[in-house]
Parts: sequence; structure tokens; C-alpha cells
Amino acid sequence: MTARAGEATRVTGASSAVDHDVDRTRRAGAAFAWLTVFLAIWLIGAIVAAARVIRQGLGSSPLQLAVDVFNLGVIVLAVVCLVLVARALRRGRTWRTAFPPGYGVLGVGLAVLALWWVADRGWLQGVAEVQGIEELLAPSRVLLVIGLVLVACGPLRAALRSADAGVPRWAAVLSATLILVAILLPGGFAPVSDPWLERAPPYAAGELRLMDSDGSHQTRLVTWTEPGGPTNAAFSPDGSKIAFTVFRVGAHTPFDDDGDIWVADADGTHARPLVTGANYQWLPHWSPDGVWIAYTDDPPGGPWMASGPPVEGGPGLIGPGFLFGRPAQVRQFAHIRRIRADGIGSPVQITDVEADDRAATYSPDGTKLAFDSTRDGTTRVWVMDTDGSNPRRLTNGADDWGATWSPDGKSIAYYSWSGTPGPGSSQLWIMAADGSSRSQLTYFTAPVRAPSWSPDGSRIVFIAAEEDGQAIWSIATNGSDPRELAGAPRDGGDLISGGGAWGRDGRIVYSHGNDPPVVADVLVREDLAVAAILLTAFLVALIAVVTVRIEPPFGAFAAIMGISTIAFATISQEWRFVPAAVAGGLIVDLVVRFCPARWKAIAAGAGSAAALVLGAALTVALSSGMAWSPTLIAGVAVVSVFLGCLLAELVGPTRPAGSTT
Repeated sequence: MTARAGEATRVTGASSAVDHDVDRTRRAGAAFAWLTVFLAIWLIGAIVAAARVIRQGLGSSPLQLAVDVFNLGVIVLAVVCLVLVARALRRGRTWRTAFPPGYGVLGVGLAVLALWWVADRGWLQGVAEVQGIEELLAPSRVLLVIGLVLVACGPLRAALRSADAGVPRWAAVLSATLILVAILLPGGFAPVSDPWLERAPPYAAGELRLMDSDGSHQTRLVTWTEPGGPTNAAFSPDGSKIAFTVFRVGAHTPFDDDGDIWVADADGTHARPLVTGANYQWLPHWSPDGVWIAYTDDPPGGPWMASGPPVEGGPGLIGPGFLFGRPAQVRQFAHIRRIRADGIGSPVQITDVEADDRAATYSPDGTKLAFDSTRDGTTRVWVMDTDGSNPRRLTNGADDWGATWSPDGKSIAYYSWSGTPGPGSSQLWIMAADGSSRSQLTYFTAPVRAPSWSPDGSRIVFIAAEEDGQAIWSIATNGSDPRELAGAPRDGGDLISGGGAWGRDGRIVYSHGNDPPVVADVLVREDLAVAAILLTAFLVALIAVVTVRIEPPFGAFAAIMGISTIAFATISQEWRFVPAAVAGGLIVDLVVRFCPARWKAIAAGAGSAAALVLGAALTVALSSGMAWSPTLIAGVAVVSVFLGCLLAELVGPTRPAGSTT
């Protein structure tokens, strides 16, 4: 009896020792899993920060800080790996057994990051500098992504290998999330990085050019690389400077236009903003003494928005003016302002009536301003004193615009939709400065506009619309000798409305539109959007299907989709996609939680892919405008669901080896 009791005691003691060793192993496994997650967050977070600095143009100092943080993280990772290897060698084991089961990829990841560090510097020196997707997918940059994935995948890999590895499920979920972020980093495929599925904004990137009075010696003056560009250029009276409008597309919202007044030297140097802000400031014109610049101040959105006072919001889906309802207000009226050309002081408002006043240009003696106005319901040419007093209408045509004074101040040229050949074709007219003796100057079959007098008063330069774009012409003031000066298929040239484009040295300043980039084409954007979102859906579904095998806690899929979206929103500032990503992930969590075990992988893969597609589409539709048709949205959603189901079948069982049921 005593012997048996002693034997039982020894067995019990051995069992307790085993349980203690297992518990200690599990605690060590949990600690190492969180350490690995911390290191992966450190490294991938630094890369995300660097990408944000580059994307947002925040400067070299923040970029260097992000790089230094990343390098420090690599050093810490190297120290961890060296400590593990040294401890293994001290205990008589090989370096292959230095890492806990499932974490051997950590050392491999460090080796790949070291290889990237060497290869990237050689690549930058040996290959010409490239940008865009070619830069992000350069072989050396792909090594960086591979290294980050290997560092991040340790906890998930250990959890998949054995349920007894001691890996907390949230550590494995974060490991899966970091893998997804790292894989999507180089291409910018996620919709939050580049929302190709929204409507393409109008693209009008261009430049200012100069040419001689006969159209020769065309030279670039001011160039621009972003959507929009410089336009509406006018020479100062002494010819030493030019004022112009910088037009921007999507300056405040994706489809909100903005205009600012800039000034530069006549050779295009020292370009600088003079009037900025949310309003649409454009059409600058110099006073004869060069002290003042008069300009048009349109409310946000520009001149193409409907004019008028505030109105009550129309019905929306939820409330007045909300979600597809009519806005609570329409834009206010356009007014004339002036500012000192040297930028000293604040703008002075000249007109403030319930009408659109635009394109004010000074008379040669500086006592009056001719301008366009809708004061009597239709746009016509008016004249007033320079302080806005004594307004008087000069024309009574159907639509009269772009008044410009002759150098001697005795005549005014403008363009009107009245006269021959009739409605739909504007023509140039000339009248006396008091509005009398009006006569039609041009008889083109296409619309013409924006006249400017030559310094000697003998000719007028203007724009004529043609089948393949706009062309710049000049004509004698008696209507004879029309000459085409500059024209180009599809884009052509543009002149400022109200005169001032013809400088005192005989040269003409005009804007020239560049061809839009390929991605501005609707079909190209659709193809890019479909390819990008399907690739992202595939990767999200893959991570979801793998994650469901570790029986993740509720909220895991919301975390995977939400955190990865936040990472890319940090880079692109597209925070509008975060709510839909989190909501979609929560729906997937609910479906996985309550569906039968044999369907969990399919629910995770197909549900995550569908949530990504439909969430992105809904976000774009409610915020900026959807370019896709319902048919295309539904088709892409169906394909993404199929991909998720296919991945669920290929990846295999939903539980890790060694787990119990």
C-alpha cells in the first residue's frame, strides 16, 4: 500500500512538473508572439510613415526621421535574433533551433532586410531613377516587402502549426493584419490608396507660353505638373510682369475647382501667389499705373455653379439636404475686387450687388472699369468708376462678354452671341467707349471669344473654337486680314477674357493645355479600378481564410479590415473609407460567428472580399461620385465572392493541427 502510494506521489509530481513546463512554455510563447508583433508594427509603421511623407510632400526632415526609426527597428530585430542564437549555441544547440517553433522566419526576414539594404543602394546607383509603380515594384523594393512579411508572419505561422504554441489569438490576428498591409504596400492597389472607381476629375494641366505677334517663337513661360495649371494671363502696363490664374482641380473636395491669383516676372521667374483662399479668384487685370490688380471673386466651386442667394435644402434620404438631397445653399454671386500688385494690404471689394460681376478691366486713363454683369438678368457689358460707383450698361445683346479697351480708350471690343451667323456662335464686336456705334467684326462659323488689342491698336487677338480644339487668331480692327497664330489638336491655346494678353513689346501671352494623363481616360480608370479592387479582394480573402483556421475572437475581421484601411488612409488621407471597412468586417465577424463550422472558411473569404468591394463602392458613391454602373459593381462583387469561396476550398480545414474539438 505504501509502495503504491509512493508511486502515485511520484506520478503526480511528474505530472505537475510537466504541467508546469507546459504552462511556462505557453507563457514564453505568448511573450515572444507579442514581441514579434511589436517589432513588425515598428518596422511596417515606419514604412507607412515614410510613404505618407513622400505622398503628401512633407519634406526631407520627416522622411529622414521615418527612415531612422525603421533602421533602429531593424537594429533591435537584429539584437533579438543574435541573443536567441547566442543562447542556443551556449546551450549546445544549433542556430536552427534558436527560434521558437514557427518563428524561424524571423531570422530569415532579418537576412532578407539586410539583403534589401545592400541591393537597394546598388539598384539606385545602377538604374536610372524611376517613379510610380515601376519604383515601388523594383526588385530591391520587393525584397523589402518580403522581409516585412517574414517578420510579421511569425505569430500566425506558430498558431497555425499548433494550438499549444501559446500564441494569443489577438497576436495572431494582428500578425495577419500586418501581413496584409505589407503585401499591399508596394502597388497601392487598395481602393483607399487610389480610389480609381470614382469619377475622374476634369483634367486641364497646362502651361503659359509666349509668342510673337505673327505666332512665331513660341516659348514656355510657366509650366505646371498637377491637374489644373496657369491660365488667364495678362501683362502689366510696363511689360515687366504678368498676372495669371492658377486653376486647380479638386483643391478642397475631389471635384471642387479652385482659382488663385499669381504674379511672375515677364520671363516666368519668381512666380508667387498673390490672392489665395477657398473662393475662386481669377481674371486679373492691371491698372494703368501698375499699382492695382482687379480680379473676379467667385464663390467656392467657380463660375460653373448656379448663382443665387441661400435657399432651403431639398429633401434627402435622411433629412433636408442630406444624402443626395439638394444642398442647403447654392453659391453666392461673383464680385469684383482689387488688390495691390505688391501684395501689401488686403483686397478691396469694388462691387457688391445681387448679380455676377466679372472680368473688370481698366480704361487706359485709369478712371473706369469695363466688366461683364448679370445685373439686368442677362450677361452684358457695363462700365463703372473704379470705386464701383456710377454703373452704366453699354450693350443690350443676348450675351455680351469680355470687354477690352483700345489703347487710346476710344473703343471697346467684346464678344457676343448676337448677330450673324446667329445663336450658338459668338462673334467679336467693336463699339465706341460710350456704347454707341456697335458693329460686328468677325463672321466665323465657330464661336470666338476673349479679344485683346495690340499695343498700336491696329489688330485684335482672340480665340476661335475649331473641331479639334481652340486656336488663337488675330484680325485687323476693320475685320480684314484674319491670321491663325497658334493652334493644336485637342487642346490649343487660351487667352484671358477682358484683354491684356498682348504686351507692349508685341508678344502675346497665352495658356496651352497639355494632353491629360492616361489615367484620366474613363475606360483606363475602369480597367485599373477593376484590376486593383479584385487583387485587393483576393488578398483580403486569403488573409481571412487563413485567419479563420485559428478560431479568431469576435472582432478579428473588423480589426483586419479596419487597421489595414487605417494604414493606407494614413498615407493617402482617404479617411472616408475607414467606417465602411470596420462595418464590413463586423458583418463578417457576425456571419462567421453564427454559421456552421464547415461554412466558416467560405463565410470569411467570400464575406471579406464582398465587404471590401461593396464598402468601397458605397463610400465613393456617398462622398465623391461613382464612375461605375450598378452592373459593373454587382459583377465585381460576384467575382470577389467567387474568389473568396475558391480560396476557402483550396486552403483547407478551418482548424489548426493539434487542436481539439
